[in-house]
Amino acid sequence: MGPDAFVVVSGKTRIPVRNLWLLLLYASDLYKTGSPSLSGIEEYPERLPDLLGEILVASVADRLKKPLTPGFAPTEGDLRRVRGRIDVLRTESHQLLSRGQVACRYEELTVDTPRNRLVQAALTFLAPLVVSKSLSHRCRADARRLSDLGVRGTDTRSTVRDTTVRFSRNDVQDRAVLLAARLALQLILPSDEGTGRLRRSSLTDHEFRRLFERAVGGFYRAAASASGWQTSTGQFISWNSNNETPGAAAFIPKMQTDILLENSTVKRRIIIDTKFTSALAKGQFGGETFKSGHLYQIYAYVRSQEAVDDPLSLYAEGILLYPSVGQSIRESFESSGHRFTVATVDLGRSAIEVRQQLLDVLTPPSQIPSAKFASQAQEEVWAMEGPTFLRHDQPEDLSDHGSHLS
Repeated sequence: MGPDAFVVVSGKTRIPVRNLWLLLLYASDLYKTGSPSLSGIEEYPERLPDLLGEILVASVADRLKKPLTPGFAPTEGDLRRVRGRIDVLRTESHQLLSRGQVACRYEELTVDTPRNRLVQAALTFLAPLVVSKSLSHRCRADARRLSDLGVRGTDTRSTVRDTTVRFSRNDVQDRAVLLAARLALQLILPSDEGTGRLRRSSLTDHEFRRLFERAVGGFYRAAASASGWQTSTGQFISWNSNNETPGAAAFIPKMQTDILLENSTVKRRIIIDTKFTSALAKGQFGGETFKSGHLYQIYAYVRSQEAVDDPLSLYAEGILLYPSVGQSIRESFESSGHRFTVATVDLGRSAIEVRQQLLDVLTPPSQIPSAKFASQAQEEVWAMEGPTFLRHDQPEDLSDHGSHLS
């Protein structure tokens, strides 16, 4: 499955593989590290397999200059003498004592650790995927060398199911390598062309929505932090309610934001809710409208947080963000002193354009929308200027109503 192939989501929407890789990059822990090795990869996500392959090959070359670091692995067996803990049930049920044996569970020092298996599996997967023939050969060769040294976990499919690796203080050097290996295995996606020997069985609506949500959050966390923005994901917010009856709290639904951006310097707070559906619905009297249920939801998220002792809450913004293919929407309006935006990210475009669309979504309004702070000259300054990384010309309104995710 190469970068020019397409991934079919929900059996009907074709998305270029390279842009799925871009989303996986944004959602990854490796992207959060801000590693210099990732410089420029956002513009050319089709090079991601080669980049990850280079990281892993260099790591293996360094590791093999000395013996592989072993680790303790849980082991069990029928032994002639006690080692570790006795498995009483197996010992009795198999009458091992009569044969001079005892069932034991113990920790054994081995190089066949989850971390080494993760690296080997990633090399095995990347070998047919990288563009460079020499790099492909090195990936295969290093995977074989690890196997010869005792790393037996060569089933890439089973490794994909659990790419979780826990890090300790002593893992600073290995962290980037293991994160690269994890990301490499996450590149396994279903293709409508049937290419690629390793495929996930499906990519459901829920899986893609979670990927899109994590990718958007990861992108803003990395791209906006240098300009003073703080990004949080999955944050629960309260209803700011009072005078509740005794049992009301148990029945009031919880609100959880997908992404919350805040910058005290430019005095902006933005709540982003990602959706995996069409941004438009058929209107009651013909034509198309924004989906009322989604607008009510983001409106509740924003208005419920208003508090006199929290100035940013009084003019917080709400954004509904939809992935699409062939459709571009970015419209906003003001209601009750808050600005609301409905926007799409067209995943059918180039990676550079996808990135720019994400930045465009946060462009501050060209005019101060609310009389609530119209008399505050300093507020006008930040609203007009916005953060450094968001300054660019306002794009044209697009009227293309092509196919979109639903």
